[in-house]
Amino acid sequence: MIECRGVSFSYDGAVSALDSVDLNIEDGEFFCILGGNGSGKSTFAKHLNALLQPDAGTVRINGMDASDPELVYDIRSTAGMVFQNPDDQLVATLVEDDVAFGPENLGVPSAQIAQRVREALKGVGLVGFERHETHALSGGQKQRVALAGVLAMEPRVLILDEASSMLDPRGRKGLMKACRALHARGMTIVMITHFMEEAAEADRVAVFRAGHVAMLGTPEEILTRADELAQLNLDMPESCRLGVALRAKGVPVYAQVREADMVAGIAQAYAERSRTGIAGRPFAFDPRIPDNVSSALDGADALEPVIEISHLSFSYSLSARERRRWHKRSATAGKSSKQALWGNDPSSPWALRDVSLTVRRGEFLGLAGHTGSGKSTLVQHLNGLIRPQEGSVRALGLDLSNKKDAAAVKAKVGVVFQYPERQLFAETVAQDVAFGPHNLGLPQDEVDRRVESSLSRVGLDLSTVGDKSPFELSGGQQRRVAFAGVLAMEPEVLVLDEPMAGLDPAARRDFLELIDRLHRDGLTVVMVSHSMDDLANCCDRIVVMNEGAVFAEGTPAQVFAHADELKSIGLGVPAAQRMALALTEAGVPLRFDGFYTVESLTDELVDLLIGSSGGPSNVADIAKFKTVAREKGC
Repeated sequence: MIECRGVSFSYDGAVSALDSVDLNIEDGEFFCILGGNGSGKSTFAKHLNALLQPDAGTVRINGMDASDPELVYDIRSTAGMVFQNPDDQLVATLVEDDVAFGPENLGVPSAQIAQRVREALKGVGLVGFERHETHALSGGQKQRVALAGVLAMEPRVLILDEASSMLDPRGRKGLMKACRALHARGMTIVMITHFMEEAAEADRVAVFRAGHVAMLGTPEEILTRADELAQLNLDMPESCRLGVALRAKGVPVYAQVREADMVAGIAQAYAERSRTGIAGRPFAFDPRIPDNVSSALDGADALEPVIEISHLSFSYSLSARERRRWHKRSATAGKSSKQALWGNDPSSPWALRDVSLTVRRGEFLGLAGHTGSGKSTLVQHLNGLIRPQEGSVRALGLDLSNKKDAAAVKAKVGVVFQYPERQLFAETVAQDVAFGPHNLGLPQDEVDRRVESSLSRVGLDLSTVGDKSPFELSGGQQRRVAFAGVLAMEPEVLVLDEPMAGLDPAARRDFLELIDRLHRDGLTVVMVSHSMDDLANCCDRIVVMNEGAVFAEGTPAQVFAHADELKSIGLGVPAAQRMALALTEAGVPLRFDGFYTVESLTDELVDLLIGSSGGPSNVADIAKFKTVAREKGC
């Protein structure tokens, strides 16, 4: 289906983005492409539907030469692509019009277009959103609209360029289910991803480095090679990490790329050991939350509040009069029972509903929630970017319904958005970072001090990058400059909305280390994330949002103890916790009196399977494991 021979490409004629790539992708194959940021993955993908033409070599799609301008229409009808950022490809005002755009341009009859739109929206869980405006959707919902638009074209090849980067756990699971169904029907899938669990589902995996293919093989051949993956800024799947750790401690199991296979292997090992009488004794179950975990939340209550939200409600679509009418109707009619397959009630106009919570000085607060749950709307209230329609928001003692107070608090509550490098605009790095302090009216010597200090805090040197254009820097460096621009305001609270979106595993670790270091330096941090592992490792407390309301809050141990409830609203639990739950269901008697890391799960399994772990045997040592995790970057 796809044949690439000696493909080379450069954007500027000097640095190669692709360097003599030879690769074949078979008809009907599920093919995954991995690689660090800047390795050439997206550039390669854009060659597969003739968005780019190679400087040298050939790309053939179903026998068609992608360099032939007369074949571009046929190639793009054959190979549909979903970009990493959906804003790059949404073109219409309404959801159904955007999904219909591709089939209309292919000349599909109107009756068939309507059917394709219905099927595509059903496939991505957005039935009921047909008349919603695309600009008012959350990032994850936009990503699903973009996917539906490509599916409605019914291509023979589906190219996904990190199309799950903004999706919640339920959305990612739904995307993989859709891909498996399309693959089973014969569609060729080319998926670029940083999620190793997604790569594990592919038929073959290619790993890119510096514009060429560094590794190629089945998931089992590629994803278990820890040292080589680390050199390529990648990780093994968590199931492989568990298998490698167990085998290193003498447990006779092999690393598996799929969690279900790893769980089955461990359960079989336990069953065999139990029959021979070698297995260690199971532990008594203690349902109490360990004292050192529950006390963390109690201690947080004693800290000074820096942000207080009380009964906050917000709608993007309703006027004040319409909101009053809605409240009267809902008081008599009760809550709607409609719910999109992957998300929230499509008929609800509320982005936030009666939200009350407190952010306390010095804490690291995590915000979790399904796509469209109101997380981004909530964080924009924290520094007055959006002013409350109902209820109140107070930050650092200021009432943010007051325009003057809302303006004053922006210097003390800094917000870093998804893809923060898109906040960059100035000619040089130094000018970009200095923009905020200049607007505060600070003297030039103080501005210069803040620029140098904030760049240093994010690991950049003013003398090296200060005079460069921010757009000449790598993606990771651009993100650091954007962070520095917020830090130069010297905020007391740092609010981060999915700050690791689109980063490879190594860059993700670097940014988690950076954020954790800023927190240890005294910043109060609020972080939105779809990664349950990041929230578990980094946060003192987690608030879970569902359909615009607070669903749960507590320490990570308390929140992730409720796996079924989280699953019911489209979320999950950290990978180690997920495997522990599966092991318990498979008959392995884990204690389960807290939440697990790979390290703590390894030690308990070693105790069960061979009687001695050589490490801590009490999952109550959560604080210790959290310290280890933070030393690695949260």
